[in-house]
Amino acid sequence: METIAVSFQEDAADRLKRAAAEIGMPVGEFIASAAERFVMDNDAHFGAPLSADQIAHIEAGLAAEREGRIVSNEEANARLAARRAR
Repeated sequence: METIAVSFQEDAADRLKRAAAEIGMPVGEFIASAAERFVMDNDAHFGAPLSADQIAHIEAGLAAEREGRIVSNEEANARLAARRAR
């Protein structure tokens, strides 16, 4: 593991500390997690290859759709409204 020191403006540092505290995570771990997520999202957005796990999840979703186990948001909302009306 490598440590990278980063300086933040005081108000940004305070917001980061509060956000980390809200979810009970050490601020360093919170910042590292956010940075890693940003890099992963950026790679995904700009065409980095998908991992085997990502491909498996996509294939599972497509299979569920083919098998009729996925409904549109409109259908899901209609089903929920019907249940509430009972």
